[in-house]
Amino acid sequence: MPNGHCPACLIQLSFGSGARFIRMWKLLRNLALAGILLAGVLKLLAWYEVGQDAQRITAALAPYAQVHYDSISAGLDGSVNLSGVNVAVKRDKTQDVFHADSVAVETPGVFWLLKHALFSESLLPPRFGVSVSGLKLPSMPWLDSQWLNPSTLVPFETLGCGVSAFAPADYSKMGVSVGDTRQRVDYRYDMDSKTLDLTLTLASPGFAKLALEAEVHPFDPKGPMALDKLHVDQLSMDYSDLGYLERRNRFCGQRASIGPGQFAEQHVAAVQALLQQHGIQASNELMKLYRHLVESGGQASILSLPNSSFVAGTGLTLAPEDLLRQLNVTARYQDTPPVMFRLSFAAPAQAETVADTPPSTPIAAVTGNLSGTASIPVPVPPSPSMPPVTATIPPSGTAAAAIAHVPAESITAAAKPVAATPPAASPPGRPPGPNMGLDELDRAEARLPQPPRPVSPRSTPDFLPSTPPPPPGSTMALVWKPTIERLGAPPPEYHDYDVIEYARLKDAQGRRVRLITEGGKKVEGYVIGADDTGVELRVNGGGGDAQFVVPKMRIQQVQLLRRYLPSG
Repeated sequence: MPNGHCPACLIQLSFGSGARFIRMWKLLRNLALAGILLAGVLKLLAWYEVGQDAQRITAALAPYAQVHYDSISAGLDGSVNLSGVNVAVKRDKTQDVFHADSVAVETPGVFWLLKHALFSESLLPPRFGVSVSGLKLPSMPWLDSQWLNPSTLVPFETLGCGVSAFAPADYSKMGVSVGDTRQRVDYRYDMDSKTLDLTLTLASPGFAKLALEAEVHPFDPKGPMALDKLHVDQLSMDYSDLGYLERRNRFCGQRASIGPGQFAEQHVAAVQALLQQHGIQASNELMKLYRHLVESGGQASILSLPNSSFVAGTGLTLAPEDLLRQLNVTARYQDTPPVMFRLSFAAPAQAETVADTPPSTPIAAVTGNLSGTASIPVPVPPSPSMPPVTATIPPSGTAAAAIAHVPAESITAAAKPVAATPPAASPPGRPPGPNMGLDELDRAEARLPQPPRPVSPRSTPDFLPSTPPPPPGSTMALVWKPTIERLGAPPPEYHDYDVIEYARLKDAQGRRVRLITEGGKKVEGYVIGADDTGVELRVNGGGGDAQFVVPKMRIQQVQLLRRYLPSG
């Protein structure tokens, strides 16, 4: 037999190899089918458990908001997708409806998702993300599109263009169309360092993209957030123009028959006027940076690296200038060197209680031994028979020494007793007492630290004679008498608030207001809610927050503070 091969052996070998191949193929096929079946079971189980979990969450939120969605699905990567989401948040007798075409939640994986749903865990994972598309917001009066248009994410969009808002036809002439913005939140938590990193990304196709990031510690997802212990490590904001500013400048320039560059200057001037209207003055370097962004587009960023001792609770009680210094904020355009983010704010108006104090104080009210490092002018009320006189108490003198220089007639007139006015009786239906039923307010304010006293930037000069006295021994001394130099008309007083009707408080949720109650008591805080009986406020203090209700019948005036406008 050639080559020593057996034909029967070859046939047997061939059949044996084919049988092994067939067995391997069946094994692979069965494994693939088992994998597909397992994936289907996991997906079905995830869908069922996620649906049950969503129903539990919806039921838990029912007292505060009504949540509806058209469909829900779960992926093998641990993602959860909801479509046609509507959230109706209850507010007094009305409700705010938020709509999203789709909401996608990204979790660490399908097994974490099953564990979370099966055991109804409330702990957050070390990382997750939420993406929203087609978000439609309700009408929010506190969000002024003059500062930031939520649909385009463009700040000060129409200033200098002569219109309050752009119509769809205007956007069409610019070559853009307002679509649905996209929002995404990324949550990352480091258990070892207890550091939380939150990133919010907003995108409006064809207009702008905005990214906000915050890094804080120590953060415990299991317990309540203590603002007085929460350190802010970093805050940042990146703004990217997607070519819209150039189109806007060209469109508005054509409306005013000027070039795009001239409109950019006109727009910057209008922005400065708006800031000054609200008592805000931006530095020249900051306005120059904003002008570069308006003229050339591109990217601008803001970075805050707060002091190591800065905590979130302290920031709620600081004045705006002090807050900026503590936050250590810088701004940057493209790759140019950063500049300090400097803003100056108008000095707060002097307390009305000081302005209401009579300019003349009876000398009889000065009692006891007075000492100090400077002379104290004591004005004496004029009488028909004598000119106005200003008595001065020397630094180490006494009240008696000052009275010795004042004619006895003035002292007698000033020392006349004033009849005591009995306290007015409380109107029917109102609780008696000096606090007029604001016991809850007084108790809440007592738990907060005392705010610093405002310092008036202006001081009242001493009144001096308009002409010098005659020389000693001159006969003119018999007829000369000092006259008071009259001051010019004071400049118009700047108010950091707008007086609004009480009914508008229902639309001012989240805004800071100042309430003037009976007796002149001033209460400042953030509006939580308001109805026909009273307004609920939240007051921030160094040690936390206090909430209380101020009855409507006690409120005489409502002042909406301009300094606390939303920042985009």
